[in-house]
Amino acid sequence: MRKRPFALVLVLFILGMSFPVLAQESEEDEEIREAGKKYVVNLSLYYPISINQSKHDQVNINLGLVYSHVGYVNGLDLALLGSAIEHRLNGFQLCGLAGVVGESGVGIQIAGLATVAGESFTGLQASLLANVVGESGQVLQVSGLANVVGQRGTVGQVCALFNVVGEGFTGVQIAGGFNVGGGPSSGLQAVGLFNVVGETFEGIQLGGLFNVVAEEFGGVQAVGLFNVAGDSCTGGQIAGLFNVTADELRGVQVGSFNFAVHQKGLQVGVANGSVDNDGVQIGLVNYCKEDNNGVPIGAVNIARNGRIKGIAWGGNGVAVTGGVKFEVGRYYSIVSLGLYNVEDKISESLSYGMHYGLMFPVGKLSLNPDVGYRYRDNTPLFSNPKDRPDQHILEFRLSLRAPLSERMALFVGSGLGHSFDAGANIDTGNTYPLLFAGLEFF
Repeated sequence: MRKRPFALVLVLFILGMSFPVLAQESEEDEEIREAGKKYVVNLSLYYPISINQSKHDQVNINLGLVYSHVGYVNGLDLALLGSAIEHRLNGFQLCGLAGVVGESGVGIQIAGLATVAGESFTGLQASLLANVVGESGQVLQVSGLANVVGQRGTVGQVCALFNVVGEGFTGVQIAGGFNVGGGPSSGLQAVGLFNVVGETFEGIQLGGLFNVVAEEFGGVQAVGLFNVAGDSCTGGQIAGLFNVTADELRGVQVGSFNFAVHQKGLQVGVANGSVDNDGVQIGLVNYCKEDNNGVPIGAVNIARNGRIKGIAWGGNGVAVTGGVKFEVGRYYSIVSLGLYNVEDKISESLSYGMHYGLMFPVGKLSLNPDVGYRYRDNTPLFSNPKDRPDQHILEFRLSLRAPLSERMALFVGSGLGHSFDAGANIDTGNTYPLLFAGLEFF
């Protein structure tokens, strides 16, 4: 209970010394400003109990006990509690609680709680609580809680909670909570929670939760959850959950889920999406709302210029296989389920597989090379006993496709298969020729 009056007095003290300095003058005119005196040394108990009697006096060495208030300091400003400089600091300010410069400063501000420069500051600000520059600055700010630059600046900001630059910055922001750059920015943002830039950004954002750039982004976003570029992206987005580029992607997206309106770069994830694609998509599922003129590499590829077909075939490796074929341009993928292990003559056997290949038209025919992988689940199903292990199968195939009608095509082919037991090395097992034939339905 005894601490509350002290805390209240402390807050009122800081506010009382800051507001008169930062507010516009309403009573003192230009004549009083010009009448300011010059002191080599000034002593102050609690202004105006001091040698100087004007808030416009110039001082080389200013020494304050409770509160001092001068106009200019060109040298050294020391205060046991707080000091206010009405206009400008050129030098070093060291205060036990708070140091305030009403207009601009060049040099160093260090205070136990907070440092403030009302307009611009060039140099170093350090405090346990917060550092503030009202407009612009070329400044390094180090604090325990927060750093703020109201407009643009070339800054370095390091604190435990958050850093803010109101319009834009060039430099480094490191915080345990979040970093915000209000306008065009370049540099590094590293944080525990999130980073935000209001317009364009060229640099690196490292966040624990998410990174957001409202407009164009060129650099690297690396984060735990998601990254967002509100316009185009020419850099890299890396996230555990998802990445979004609201316009054109010419860089790289790596995440569980990736989306770009105009995809002209590289997407790598579980699922990739775009409105149109002229780049490369690598994922289990690749989706393009309009025409996909790029390269989709995955199990399921869907686009407006694509086709989805039913497919069935038989061969000497797996007796009967059926599945779904996804075609986009010259690229195709097949997701399939096969029955009966012909190689080992095991009737109770399932083979889960995926093939990926290219189509080369030859007149009405097409020549189709592809590569595939199957996991052969031998009886007992959904287990892998040592006496009858499951198997991995690699297949390299070449087939010739011929249309039979508008909705059916025949294909035949051959190739090489290599099977080896689950848990064994790939160089073990059996290599054998493949022969197969089947039908496509569409």
